[in-house]
Amino acid sequence: MHSRKVLASLVCGLMLSANGVVADEIKQGGTLTVPIIGTGFVDNFNPYTTKDLLHGVMFEPLLVFNNMTGKTEYRLAESVEYSDDLKSITVKLRDGLKWSDGSPLTAIDVAFSFNMTKDAPAFDQKGIWSGGNLTSVTAKDATTVIFDLKKPDSTFIWSLPAYHVVPEKVWSKVEDLTTFTNPNPIGSGPMTTIKYVKSQQMELCRNPHYYIENRPYLDCLTYRSYNDNSQIQPALMKGEIEWGSNFIADIDNTFVAADPKNNHYWYPANDAIHLYVNTKEKPFDDLKVRKALSMALDREAIVDIAAYGYPTPNFNAGGIGELYSTHISQGVTDKYKALTQYNPDKAKQLLDAAGYKDLNGDGFRDMSDGKTIEFDIEVVNGWTDWIQVVQMVTEYYEEIGIKANVKTVDWAVYDKSLKDSEYKMSINWSMVATNPILAYQEYFSTSRIGKTWHAGHGVNSPDIDNLIDSFGKTKAPAEQKKILDELQVFTAENLPFIPLFSNPTWFQYNSSKIAGWPSEENPYVQPVWYDGGKRVLILNNLHLK
Repeated sequence: MHSRKVLASLVCGLMLSANGVVADEIKQGGTLTVPIIGTGFVDNFNPYTTKDLLHGVMFEPLLVFNNMTGKTEYRLAESVEYSDDLKSITVKLRDGLKWSDGSPLTAIDVAFSFNMTKDAPAFDQKGIWSGGNLTSVTAKDATTVIFDLKKPDSTFIWSLPAYHVVPEKVWSKVEDLTTFTNPNPIGSGPMTTIKYVKSQQMELCRNPHYYIENRPYLDCLTYRSYNDNSQIQPALMKGEIEWGSNFIADIDNTFVAADPKNNHYWYPANDAIHLYVNTKEKPFDDLKVRKALSMALDREAIVDIAAYGYPTPNFNAGGIGELYSTHISQGVTDKYKALTQYNPDKAKQLLDAAGYKDLNGDGFRDMSDGKTIEFDIEVVNGWTDWIQVVQMVTEYYEEIGIKANVKTVDWAVYDKSLKDSEYKMSINWSMVATNPILAYQEYFSTSRIGKTWHAGHGVNSPDIDNLIDSFGKTKAPAEQKKILDELQVFTAENLPFIPLFSNPTWFQYNSSKIAGWPSEENPYVQPVWYDGGKRVLILNNLHLK
C-alpha cells in the first residue's frame, strides 16, 4: 500500500468465480434476497442519505481495499499512482465506462462527485475536505483524475472507496443535495434497475451497461425489511432470505442444524466494540470514574451470556481489537491490563477517591449536589444482542453503586446523538479499515468531530492531530509502528471509551440455490454486507448453482 504505484488487479477473478468455475460455464439469472433491519423502504436513491443501502449495489466504488487478502481490488479505477512527494494522486479510470443509461462515465463525473462533497459537508464522510489537506480534485482528461494535497499523505487513498461517484449531468442541477431523493437514478454498480419499491420490500435488477462482461451473474437483488434480529433467524430458516448479516442466537442449533447441507455461517474477526463516554460531562470528565466503569465489567461473562460467546473479549485498552491483531502493542496491553480486568472492589475505591459516594443510603452514588449519578446507555432498537450486552453492563454498574439505564433509540436518533455528542454513554463500534491509523483518525482527529460516531467523546488535542497526521508523511514501517504504539498509549491513558469485545463478522448464508459465497475455506473477502466495497465483490461472485 505504500509503494509509489498500486498495481491494478481484480483478484476476485474476472475469469473465475469464487469456487473456481470458469465464467462461461456459470449460469446467468436468479435473485438473491437479503434482510435489512429498519422501518421499510421509500423512493429515495440518494446514496448519501440511505445509509449503506445502495453502495456497491447501485453505485460502484473506485477501488476496494481488501483487508482479508491485503490486496487492492480495482473497480471503476484501473490504477492509482502517488507522486514522489506524496502530495499528488493520479487516478486512472477504465476505458469505456458507462452509466446505466448508456452514457459515458468520465473523469468529469468523478471529479464532480468529490468536489460535490465539499459543497455538501454532510457528504464528506471521511473528512477529506474538512481535514484541510485536500486542495483540489480535477479531471485532467476523460479518464484521469488528479487529487492535489497540501501535505504528503500516504493514507489519503484509503478514504476514496467511501465516496460515491454520481453522474454530473444530474447532480450538478440539484439545489439541495441533502434532501435530494435521486428519482430515476442513474448508477454504475451491478444492480441499477428499479423493479419495484414497496414498504417492506424493494428489488433492484442488473445494470445493462455494467463494465464487467457477464456480471453480475444474478439478475436481481431483493431487499426485505425486518424489525429486528429476532425476525432474521426464522426468515433464513424458511428460505425467505439467503444472506444474513445479523446476530443469531445459538446459531448451530437454531440455524445450521435445521439444514446442515445448506445452512452455513462464517464469523471472522471484525471491529472492536466500545462503550463511548462523553468526557465533557460530569462525572465522566474524571479519569478515575472512567477507569472504574471499565474495571466494573466482566468482559468474559458479557461475551458468554449476552453475546452467546461469538465475540472475543477485548482486554486491550489501546483502542483496537482482533481485526488489527498484528498492530496491537503487547507492551501497551500488558502495561494497562488492569484497566480491563474485572475488579469491582478496585472500581469502588476509584469512585470513592473521586468523591462520588452514596450520600442518602439508597445504594447509588451521588454528585456533590446530592443528585444521584444516573445516565442512559444508548443502543439501537432491534439490535437484540447489544441490548442484552448493555443490560448486563447496567447490572455490573449497579454493583458499584452507579445507576445506568438501557435506552433503545431509532437509528436516526442514535446517529445524531453520537455525531453531536448528545449522549452520556453509547455502545458503538470502531472503524474497519485497511490500517488502524484510520480508526485513530476517527477517534481523535479534530476534523472528525461532528462528522463521525467515534469522535464525540471530547478527548482531542493538537498534539494528537499532529501525531496522526505524521503517519501519512512516512512510508517507513518502523516509524508507522512507533506512531501506532504512541496512539495506543494515549488511548489507554485517557480512556475516552471503554473496550468490551472484538465483534465477529456476522455472516450467515444458504447455499441451496446460490453458490460463490466466501467462507473459511475460501476467504476471498471479509463477508460484510454493510460495507459497499466488500459487498460488490461478493455480488460479483454469487451465481445460481
